[in-house]
Amino acid sequence: MPRRRHAVTVRAVRQVFPTDSGAADLDPVDLVHDDVRQTDGTRPWVLMNMIASADGATAVDGTSGGLGGDADRRLLGTLRGLADVILVGAGTARAENYRAPRTPDDRVGVLRATSGRPPRPRLALVSASLALDPTALMFRPVDPADPPPLIYTATGAPSDRRQALARVAEVVAAGDGDRVDVGMVMADLSARGVGVVLAEGGPSLNHQLVAAGLVDEVNLTISPLLVAGTARRILSGPALTAPAGLRLDRVLTADGFLFCRYLTA
Repeated sequence: MPRRRHAVTVRAVRQVFPTDSGAADLDPVDLVHDDVRQTDGTRPWVLMNMIASADGATAVDGTSGGLGGDADRRLLGTLRGLADVILVGAGTARAENYRAPRTPDDRVGVLRATSGRPPRPRLALVSASLALDPTALMFRPVDPADPPPLIYTATGAPSDRRQALARVAEVVAAGDGDRVDVGMVMADLSARGVGVVLAEGGPSLNHQLVAAGLVDEVNLTISPLLVAGTARRILSGPALTAPAGLRLDRVLTADGFLFCRYLTA
């Protein structure tokens, strides 16, 4: 599950891989915003961001909040600050009580402003059934001038739910019957000029994105906890036709957490 969202102040992290960074303590804002994220132009760059315990659990008592900490939330704020769109499945949005994306703090907000991007990322939800509450916090904008959230659904979604949600969001058909096509989602986002999508789960949506070959980067936080139980992994679904290869690009650490950045092989 994605980690919880709070206003935090960025502090230094230590890079443990590769070891030739030239500095023991680094500002994650510099690292994350200096990374090159560019595709062939046919779709946005997709960055999948998740947290898991040392034994692979993605939640404690049903949400990811118990796995996180200040260092984790600081890095999440930095990652969110570089995204044009935050993409999340409806089930995760409900379980984690999502809110509309906030204005990034400090230098992250300045970097957005100087790059000519809107002050906040846009929220995009994936829901084939449209089982979403139009009064939920995620549909309350930070500023009335902000564009409403996007909701990607399928043609078989109930018309009454579509009409109710159309008052607080832009509802887009991206799939026939009862299944959303994530390829169509990315095509629509690309047509809107979106450059970077931050995918925050849940595991079923992650599986669809990976299976479709749409993930370019995986940021995985490993929490210094053991949870046990039967919690799902960061991907949930049938076995992939072939394992998706990853290349380890960077490992940071702070407060006992490991922050691993992988690029697709």
